[in-house]
Amino acid sequence: MMWFRVFCWLGLICGIAFGTHAHKSHEDNQPITVTITTLRPFLDGPTRTYRVGQQIPVAINLTNRTNELVHSCLSSDLYQDLPQLKRDGQLVSHANWQTYLLQTAAKEQTCQKEGLPDDLVLLPNKPTMVDFLILADNSSEPTGALAWYDQLQPGHYELSVERRFGCCGGPMVESNTVEFDVTP
Repeated sequence: MMWFRVFCWLGLICGIAFGTHAHKSHEDNQPITVTITTLRPFLDGPTRTYRVGQQIPVAINLTNRTNELVHSCLSSDLYQDLPQLKRDGQLVSHANWQTYLLQTAAKEQTCQKEGLPDDLVLLPNKPTMVDFLILADNSSEPTGALAWYDQLQPGHYELSVERRFGCCGGPMVESNTVEFDVTP
């Protein structure tokens, strides 16, 4: 729980500080906006440049754009987040094991069985870090993080994330798009 709070504060700070480097959300009429920020490997601030083999963490912030309290669910990035990554304009496939987990979770409906869902109250007009995901783990010193992609090759990348507000199902809302580079 302590780490979650640390990540929440870090994500909130990074989301505010780095938000100007991101494109505007595709869902401007949504009551909740999803904003993503790429972070340095040690989660000590935003960045847009990585070296091959570095861990690539991404903070996910939600902002309630209404004047009322809004409830959102927290379960797991496996059930609520779906990153879409492009390298030099071409879609990058998720890691094979991540694709297997997504298919298995959908088929066996593990979200309902695991008792993961938790309720989150979003305050009006206040960005809140709700989750983070790892695009690629550190290749020389793996952390064991559940990475969505294999090691990323040098190139220019564009990332967006579709976020589900329901615990285990329901429609998804697309985040802003962030750009970053991986260098040799």
